[in-house]
Amino acid sequence: MSSQPPLDSFHQPSRRASLRHLGLLLLAGSSAAAVPAWTPAWADAPPAAAPAASTEPVKLQEGFNYRLVNTDVVVPKGKILIQEMFWYGCPHCFHLEPHLVTWRKTLPANVEFEPYAVPISPGWVPLTRAFFAAKFMGVLEKTHDAVFNDIHVKNMRPVTEDQIADMYADLGVNRDQFIQMYNSFGVDNAVRQAGSIAQEAGVHGVPAILINGKYLLDGSMLGSNEAMLPIADAFIAKISHEMAAK
Repeated sequence: MSSQPPLDSFHQPSRRASLRHLGLLLLAGSSAAAVPAWTPAWADAPPAAAPAASTEPVKLQEGFNYRLVNTDVVVPKGKILIQEMFWYGCPHCFHLEPHLVTWRKTLPANVEFEPYAVPISPGWVPLTRAFFAAKFMGVLEKTHDAVFNDIHVKNMRPVTEDQIADMYADLGVNRDQFIQMYNSFGVDNAVRQAGSIAQEAGVHGVPAILINGKYLLDGSMLGSNEAMLPIADAFIAKISHEMAAK
């Protein structure tokens, strides 16, 4: 779990082209071509194993395996909202990703899962802006894993607006439209709101999981980041039962 940003001080090359110096260019130019198909770094590996099942049912205990928090998160009516709080530069978030991909396939229809970038350090703001820009442009599903891969597998270190825009352009996103969205009021507001929610929830490191804006899980409390998933399952069962009883 990252409490201090491990990549907070990315090396800043003097020229934009230096991002491509290591042969990381995925597409030529920055045209508005469709985002290319991309295979996550873990795709060739066996599927991530789910956390070992316990013979005992999970017992939810405040202060032991979750914290009760108060935030302004709005939960969609009739849904259970699961938010994975993360930062693209966090290696722990990157390594949790294949487990999340496997786990998400098991979620019931009443669960809405979303990755949620949070700027809990000033150095995290640029990539948080990038996350929301991609989300609002409708390209997040196609770029999310690829950005993790660029940073943690290909060792790209995008810091400036131009470097980040180049990275997304290489993934097939229109560069000019991305920069416009990156600097938009909507993204400004989303980043501020994400920072406020993280502060309200007392998030000091990532990855963390926030359920319905009031139950916070983190790996440091549970011993591993993967251990958050069975606890989240227990909350899903609990809340689903409460919703059905109404």
